[in-house]
Amino acid sequence: MRFLCLHGSGTNSKIFETQTAAIRYSLGDGHTYEFVEGTMPAAAAPEIKEMVSPADELFSYVSLENMESCVSALVNLDSYIATEGPFDAILAFSQGAMIAATYIIWKMRQNPALQRKAPTFKCAVFFSSWSAYDPDLLWQGKLRVLTPSVGKEIIPIPTAHIWGQNDKASIKASDVSGLCASGTRQVYVHEGGHEVPGARMNQAVKSSVRIIRRVISLASEIDQDACRSSLGDPLAIHSPPHGV
Repeated sequence: MRFLCLHGSGTNSKIFETQTAAIRYSLGDGHTYEFVEGTMPAAAAPEIKEMVSPADELFSYVSLENMESCVSALVNLDSYIATEGPFDAILAFSQGAMIAATYIIWKMRQNPALQRKAPTFKCAVFFSSWSAYDPDLLWQGKLRVLTPSVGKEIIPIPTAHIWGQNDKASIKASDVSGLCASGTRQVYVHEGGHEVPGARMNQAVKSSVRIIRRVISLASEIDQDACRSSLGDPLAIHSPPHGV
C-alpha cells in the first residue's frame, strides 16, 4: 500500500519518519510511505523537545486561531493528492490525524456516492488524533468539533485508532474513533502518552501493527468485493466485513 503520512504539530517529516520507524519496519515490505511537511513554522511539541536542537525547523499544518489556515490545509492536501496521488491509505499523528479525519469527512460530504464506491483513501491509521472539525463550517470561519453525538460513523472506510492511556488529549482520539464505521474500526490503547509507539514499546508496536494489518486486510476485502460487484460476479459479497 502507498501511505500518505502527516506529522504532528511542532515537528516535521523527518521526525515523523523516526517516530514511525518501528511500526513501518514491523509492517514489512510491500508498503511505501510519502511524508508531507507542514508549512507553518512552529515551536517544538512538548513530547519531542529532547529530540530536537535549536537549529531544527519545525512545522504545523494549521493554527486553530487562523481559519484561513484551516481551509488552506484542506485545499492544499486535496491539490497534493490530485497531483502526487493516488494514495491507498493515510497514516497520521496528532494534528496531522485531525487534518486527515476532517479531510475525509469533507470529501465524503462533497460526493457520498463516489466516496463509498471509490474512496480517496481505502483506509486510515490515526495515532493520538486531535479532534476533527466540521469542514462545512470552516469555510464560514467557524470551528465546531465533530463528536460521535453529532457525526456518528461518518467516516465509512476501515480505520485504526491508536493512542496512549496517559495522553491528556485521549478523549479527542476517542471521539475521532466514534466518527468511524464501527464494523471496520479497530482501536488499541497503549500504556504510553501522546506518542507513536516506538522501539522501546515492543508490545505496543506489536499490537499497533496487528490492528493496522487488520485494517489493511479489511480495506483489501472491500476493494475486491467492489471489483467483483462491478463485474457482475454472482459470488460478490455486498455487506461490509465485520471487525474483530
